Amino acid sequence: MRELTGAASFQWGTAPRVLIVRLSALGDTLMSTPVAHALRDAFPNAFLGWLVHRRCAPVVEGNPYLNCLHIWDGTLSGAVATVRSLRQTGYDIALDVQGLLKSALFPWLARIPQRVGFADAREGAARFYTHRLPSPPPAPFVAGRNLQLLKALGVPVDPRRHRMLFPLTETHRKTARRRLAALHLLPKRFVVLAPATTRPQKHWVEERWSELAERLWRDMELPTVLLGSRSDRPLLERIARRCRITVPIVNDLPLKEAVALIELASALVGPDSFPIHAALAVGTPAVALFGPNDPVRFREERGIRVLEHDLPCRPCRRRPTCGGAFTCMHLITTDEVLAAVAHLLADIRQTVRG
Repeated sequence: MRELTGAASFQWGTAPRVLIVRLSALGDTLMSTPVAHALRDAFPNAFLGWLVHRRCAPVVEGNPYLNCLHIWDGTLSGAVATVRSLRQTGYDIALDVQGLLKSALFPWLARIPQRVGFADAREGAARFYTHRLPSPPPAPFVAGRNLQLLKALGVPVDPRRHRMLFPLTETHRKTARRRLAALHLLPKRFVVLAPATTRPQKHWVEERWSELAERLWRDMELPTVLLGSRSDRPLLERIARRCRITVPIVNDLPLKEAVALIELASALVGPDSFPIHAALAVGTPAVALFGPNDPVRFREERGIRVLEHDLPCRPCRRRPTCGGAFTCMHLITTDEVLAAVAHLLADIRQTVRG
């Protein structure tokens, strides 16, 4: 295997057949979509494919920069069929932007000649690459690490142009508008609250979600919607029950339609999870509540306000040291969130006037 510092010894060709490998998760898959845009800009005649897990497929289904989508169902038999499909498609290059053993194995088993990823890939994934790239420093854009992989291979990248893309059709938007009408809400006159996340250390205080919904209505005359998945229902119901106003729950929409609902909102508030990335992708202002993770990738993103409190133990990421206190999230107050929403909306009004 060769350690690369740039494009030397790597061959793109004029019309490469490139497989982008990002199986999961939802937010990470969305943050990888600028790779397809940058590749299409650099190689208009390229054949671009994407390998994704079935759960995350809606994130890239309909992406205009892709020629092909390979959807793995998560099973062993499905993996065998997927490898067969990859071989038949005849890729020249595989870009593993996930960096896990499973994401590295697919291109290796498919015998794709050039397999590229970062040298610091987890679970020993780098052993299956033909080309390993030095890990880049953290970048202040959500797609920074992924785009830096391309840059190291000589592909021109522009974080302002190569943005996250979540493909939506008019059918998805019509479904979202119908749901909004059923809730007696108007487009761009409500705030989405998306409180759920997969790790407890990223959760905000439940009672404060209820207080925030009440304050948004009382102070800004903005109604709210609690948005989540079917498995989030218990959390959403607890928050809604604490409210002294009616706050509707929406947790039964397919992913595409849920993102279309986010697109219709004035703003979205949530922890470091997929809805924040979705809001950025569709142009909805977002307030992101950060605790265990470092929000460096949002530093230069527009349309987002990050709320965080510095503590010596941050960032702990997946290994909290606070014994379940999660102080970093508890320090974020309702007043801070309310002020952030107000500032975001004021910025938008100023931009429109300007």
